[in-house]
Amino acid sequence: MKTLILIRHGQAEHLTGDLTGGWTDTKLTALGRRQVQVLASRLKDELEGICCTMYYSDLKRATETAEIIAEELELTPIQASELRELNTGIAAGMTKEKARLHFREPTEPLIDWQCYPEAETWRQFYLRVSKFLECLPKNPDDPLILVTHGGTIINIVAWWLRLDMETLSNVTFRTSPASISVIGTSNLNERTIFRLNDYAHLYSTELTNQRLLPP
Repeated sequence: MKTLILIRHGQAEHLTGDLTGGWTDTKLTALGRRQVQVLASRLKDELEGICCTMYYSDLKRATETAEIIAEELELTPIQASELRELNTGIAAGMTKEKARLHFREPTEPLIDWQCYPEAETWRQFYLRVSKFLECLPKNPDDPLILVTHGGTIINIVAWWLRLDMETLSNVTFRTSPASISVIGTSNLNERTIFRLNDYAHLYSTELTNQRLLPP
């Protein structure tokens, strides 16, 4: 494949409320829907005349994001449960306070740490995502749009860069709601990150509460 366009869903209810993330199946907030509408307009401008295929996570926040984008781009998106966020086991659907009672302290290597009972380890999460990616169409020209989650995007980029498990256990990065990341192949056939966590469209419309520097 030549280009993968990675979209993180817009602001979701668990990001502003007291619920855990992961497989907790929350919807977009009103702000989140506005963020995605602006994102969809930007994608339409940048992808005008380009044929794309879209896959999306089946969790509600990603599904709603994909529906808004698909309507703007006139696409028929394909559901893929493999693009879900990290499975947080018994913590899914719990409040953060209740989940803390079940939280397991980090162990080394982090890639094999199970944060809650019945949760995926990061290694299991990576293998789930990478197995799906290996089966994607290898058309060299048409970009693929993947509408997914922050943790999933980490694993997609790690897979693309062919990071080994030891490296993956010690690196991470953040993506913002309704952000765009783009990975692909350069003219020299190098595996390249063209963009990472681009959400300039949200600043231009004052729809972000992200800080330039972490707290």
